[in-house]
Amino acid sequence: MYKVLRNFCIGILVVLLIVMFGGSALTWMAFSKPADIYADAQTLDAGRLKRGFAIETDLPFLMECFGSETSTQTNGYDNSTLIGDATYYYIMPVLAGDETYYVALATSSKNDNYEMLQELSQSTMNRLYTGSAENDAAPVHITGGLVTLDDELYKYMKQWFAETEWFADEADIEKYVLPLSFSEENYTSLKIIFFVQLAIAVALLIAIIILSHKGKMAEAGEGRNGEMSI
Repeated sequence: MYKVLRNFCIGILVVLLIVMFGGSALTWMAFSKPADIYADAQTLDAGRLKRGFAIETDLPFLMECFGSETSTQTNGYDNSTLIGDATYYYIMPVLAGDETYYVALATSSKNDNYEMLQELSQSTMNRLYTGSAENDAAPVHITGGLVTLDDELYKYMKQWFAETEWFADEADIEKYVLPLSFSEENYTSLKIIFFVQLAIAVALLIAIIILSHKGKMAEAGEGRNGEMSI
């Protein structure tokens, strides 16, 4: 019995440690100093643009929405499909040195700055198409970091650049359009979640030690009882 419980705790601990330290983008964001991708553009190395890269900036530009994703859930009572909230993906320019890279920005109607991001996107595209700076939307303060963009959505984003002929050739699309998405996150909340997970991991480790000790004592007791019965 002790061995079964111990192995169960070990399994949970391994999964928890993988979530906490196994390349988790959220963990990296929580404990990294966020970069301002516009104020610090000249000193930003493009090689840092990868999963877990923390960003806090006043976003001055946001290009149009290239795709959306709607969550669904099956109703257990009648097997009907329940439609959840939609997540919209916009194109966010990222300045690094003298070059501009592009990642997705995910947002939904649940986000506090959803309407401001919509307005920013509209004003950015208006400026791109007309050259007019009239009615420019105010920059939107964003906090979060980069996560991996779904393969299908990444394909749609590259398709948008190909159709608009933004770049001269496909090689430039592959270079400057990154398979990443900006996810809005609260660093304080991420840290709290991490430390709660850490506390659970420590409790599991203590439980494993106790169960292992009790298991050995039980085996030793069974051995002594076997010797006395001979």
